[in-house]
Amino acid sequence: MGSGLAGLISCSRGRSPVDRERSRAVRRQRSLILDDDGDLVYASQTGKGSEAFLALRLNPILGTAVDSLAWCIMWGIAQGPGKTRYWETQQCGHPLNNAIQDPTPIMVNGAHQNCLEIFGSLRMNDTHDAFGMPEGKLVYLLKVRHPEWLLGNRSQKGSPFTTLGAAMWSGLNFAVSEVREDRLWWIRHTVQNYEIDGVDLNFFRMPWYFKLGQEEANMPLMTDLIRSARRIVDEVSQSRQRPILLGVRTPGTLVTCRRIGLDIETWLKEHLVDRLLVGGGYTVFTNPVQELVRLGHRYEVPVYPCINCGLDIFASDEAMRGAASNIFSAGADGIYLWNYQYRKVPTLAYGQPVSTAYAVLEDIRSAAGLTFRNKLFGLDYHQDVGPYAIASSPGQLPLELTSGHPGPRETFRVPVGDDVVAADCSGRFRQASLELQFKDLDPGDRIGARLNQERLELKMSLLPNHESSGSLRSRSYPLKARMIQQGMNQLDVWVEQGTTNQGGPTLQQVWLRVGYAGGS
Repeated sequence: MGSGLAGLISCSRGRSPVDRERSRAVRRQRSLILDDDGDLVYASQTGKGSEAFLALRLNPILGTAVDSLAWCIMWGIAQGPGKTRYWETQQCGHPLNNAIQDPTPIMVNGAHQNCLEIFGSLRMNDTHDAFGMPEGKLVYLLKVRHPEWLLGNRSQKGSPFTTLGAAMWSGLNFAVSEVREDRLWWIRHTVQNYEIDGVDLNFFRMPWYFKLGQEEANMPLMTDLIRSARRIVDEVSQSRQRPILLGVRTPGTLVTCRRIGLDIETWLKEHLVDRLLVGGGYTVFTNPVQELVRLGHRYEVPVYPCINCGLDIFASDEAMRGAASNIFSAGADGIYLWNYQYRKVPTLAYGQPVSTAYAVLEDIRSAAGLTFRNKLFGLDYHQDVGPYAIASSPGQLPLELTSGHPGPRETFRVPVGDDVVAADCSGRFRQASLELQFKDLDPGDRIGARLNQERLELKMSLLPNHESSGSLRSRSYPLKARMIQQGMNQLDVWVEQGTTNQGGPTLQQVWLRVGYAGGS
């Protein structure tokens, strides 16, 4: 980040002390931003009061590398009958339980007492209610009173992984002025009522705001919403004589932002936002985050790409390090961690990882911390994305190969953030391998593979792993350090000799493992 932001802000917003403080607050180092969706406010222990709640959610991250917290204010998760819904504590004044009126002041005070920055995070269009969560019906007052302001209707209800309509029908239509005013109420309420350091507008959760086909035409409406949000934040900042920052979480590319009606380039040009949280973290290994990193830095805005830690692969510390290496190699300012409390790791209870599960945070806080640490790089599996495909860079897998003698080559791009050749020169490189996992691979099929135009020699054929998606067979290839480029690598895969000309195998997963001496 450059030093030009102070002058930029002071010219555009006057030379008040608050403006200068805002400049410094924007530029402060944030290595790891942890998003907390707030659903443990409904754990039974919270009935004992604020200290019991903080012991569940805040205390575990104290002393870790997390230095900024995005606390979900808007949704958090809304509960079913018999419990106060989280938004009701704010819009209706209902107490959360007998011991806690509103959990947000508790989190804010706890964070600040431990020198931890905290932003209020607003989900701009949550549609869990579209597919039956939490209680199988609409309960948010605006949706109940004005179903005509929704993006669809109840007839579209179904699994969100079947049709996009099933995922988005209960979303609010931002072409309606009253809907935008409702979101501005939440922004105003958040900055006026809580001593937060900033507010994040989460446009990825969920990423639909206008009826399909109307996104481009309605982009100016969303830009006006952001201008209004900026004015609200600035007014409260001036009244309190301290800066409150405005962040946004968007899809990971300009194309995917515009696809859902967000003109983030204009937001940045007009200096409307102070931090940019990028993507849903579903295609984190190969999403071209460099584009938004460069754009954000052009306007002196820090950029934090997302890792969706709840995906199965991120149960592995090596995968967390590989994703982080790619993010830092793209020039990002830090990392935004989504669903960290729901990693597929040992837990004490729901949403409570064991203490050792936080150790990897020290590794991924910086590029330096990742040096000579074992990593796993790979290709993104686009079937993990589901309804979020509309706002996500496409994954390259799965892909069915054409059987033959030989079949045609398929080419994949594999980013690797590490300089493996330099590690080898320093004596720290230990080993590397490439593993290809196939569905419907006949034992007699011969697979050909090249990495950066160099033919790979098969090390072993692994026996099937029986999974819900069918039997997977793996092919493993040893790699020399010189074969792995820092940056983009080209992988070619084909059926060199197939036992049938009908329905070739499907390449499901590609993993490139890099091991270092002492890097476990």
